[in-house]
Amino acid sequence: MATANNVKASSLTAKIVEWNDQRGFGFLQVGKRRVFLHRGDFSERHKRPAVGDVIRFTLGKDSKGRTCARDAAHVNDGGRITVQAVLLLVCLLMLPAIALHRRDVDFRWVGVYVLAIGAVSYGSYALDKRRARAKEWRISEAGLHLTELLGGWPGGFLAQRRFRHKVSKGSYQFVFWLIVLGYQFAAYDSLQSWQLSRAALDYIEHPERRAKLPPRVPVIIIITNAGTASRTIKGN
Repeated sequence: MATANNVKASSLTAKIVEWNDQRGFGFLQVGKRRVFLHRGDFSERHKRPAVGDVIRFTLGKDSKGRTCARDAAHVNDGGRITVQAVLLLVCLLMLPAIALHRRDVDFRWVGVYVLAIGAVSYGSYALDKRRARAKEWRISEAGLHLTELLGGWPGGFLAQRRFRHKVSKGSYQFVFWLIVLGYQFAAYDSLQSWQLSRAALDYIEHPERRAKLPPRVPVIIIITNAGTASRTIKGN
């Protein structure tokens, strides 16, 4: 692994020409020479290194004084927007679109707003990713979630896949999908004339009604088939 002793401080870009995944190291082709690369020298990890990957790095020296790569990062980290991702996004947008259509909302204004806030969310992810690589001041997760909450979650959804950013952080994904589900719930409830929201609000605002509700006692119903018997009484 590399130390802080630099051979050349400027950033270089090269392809991995050999990689041993089991041992966790390989070589970059820099001009006519090979430069050693260890997986521990990656400053960020989004995918497994593989032959053909383009790596941005600086030159340094390992503990034995040999030239090696350090502060490595993938240039092509495998991020792309797949057909499956687009289809999933379309499915997630269907219910809100139906709800807006039922309420006779002008789709021109809604479309402009969604595209604008979605672009802001997408751009925020791209900027945060770039700053993470440059080790500069980052956009807070709360700031990213705010753009999603304001309606930019479709842009955030696409940006996560394009830049492979925040996709492996469980706590972030939990909040993100909570926002998406919130939009799905709001759309569904609007189609039901806000019955669920009104019931929940009434339940919160009138706690005395909860005390008046009869206790729920399990009721067991036994059904029996009773036959009829006829007797003929004969007189003497």
